[in-house]
Amino acid sequence: MNTRVMKFKELRNQEGMLSALVIKAEDIKELQENLKPNSALSNYLSEVQSSWEEEMGALQTILPNGHTIAETNKMAAKVTENIHREAFSKGVPMFYRDERTNDKEFVRANPDGSEDLVYLDLQTDEYILIKNLLGPGKGYWSYILHSIH
Repeated sequence: MNTRVMKFKELRNQEGMLSALVIKAEDIKELQENLKPNSALSNYLSEVQSSWEEEMGALQTILPNGHTIAETNKMAAKVTENIHREAFSKGVPMFYRDERTNDKEFVRANPDGSEDLVYLDLQTDEYILIKNLLGPGKGYWSYILHSIH
């Protein structure tokens, strides 16, 4: 008998109205079992569950380094975090791309935890500020600032 309780996370908009429910991926199968068979939602959840199981299985694939994909991803994330921590401790910004950038733009993660959108001028080899994205302590990498001595 399954005594575990499925947990939901409610997401509400600024007015406090319910706008979404978040269900843990491992609970999708249980939810699907309580739906009308072959309904649109049941079929969709079946696809989501199948994809999740494939992804979880793939993450357990052993790579030539002797670690799983999941373990290798964690190690790479730790190395990247340490590189940012060291750079920030020396006052050096780090640059990366994400969905906010186009082909010639970068996000500059600054040592104060702020982020700027910048353009690399290939003529002068300098970064040109386009706009400030996030203030001090608000950027993606700002969580590591408290660990810098």
